[in-house]
Amino acid sequence: MRSRVATLTTMTALALALSASPALAGTPVEHLLSIPANTMPGFTCGAATLQITSGTYDYVTRSSETTSGNWSMTGTVTLNQVVAVDQVGNMYRVVGSAHFGFTYNAQTGVVNGNDGHDFSEGVTTFKFHFLGQDGGIAGSLNFIEHGSPNGRYVELSPGSCTFD
Repeated sequence: MRSRVATLTTMTALALALSASPALAGTPVEHLLSIPANTMPGFTCGAATLQITSGTYDYVTRSSETTSGNWSMTGTVTLNQVVAVDQVGNMYRVVGSAHFGFTYNAQTGVVNGNDGHDFSEGVTTFKFHFLGQDGGIAGSLNFIEHGSPNGRYVELSPGSCTFD
């Protein structure tokens, strides 16, 4: 559980850092395409430990800010020809996407994020399927986290796979 939260926190921090890059400032939509997928964390699906070996992912965000200091950001991560391998060499095709959205309200305050970024409300969802060589679903990652303005944090992971 702690490892999964650390991984998600790292990915969220990456998302926030990439969107806040000075080189991207002033552009409402940022496209980072063909990022090597083997930089993603591994996954555990029952007894199988999967590592991403090839493929890419695209990262697209849209952000806006008001003159009063409020901001919002949404983003999507989509997988492209991603392949994972388990500890005995079985190959899996990984399909799916991740979506996130954060808001900050300068007038009402913030939630102090685990990653050091402050936001008023945020939600992140991951939906990945791991397809075996026969094309059947060998596992799925269904992960949702939500941080509320009142400081409440909820994490759900009803899939058969988790982040390592």
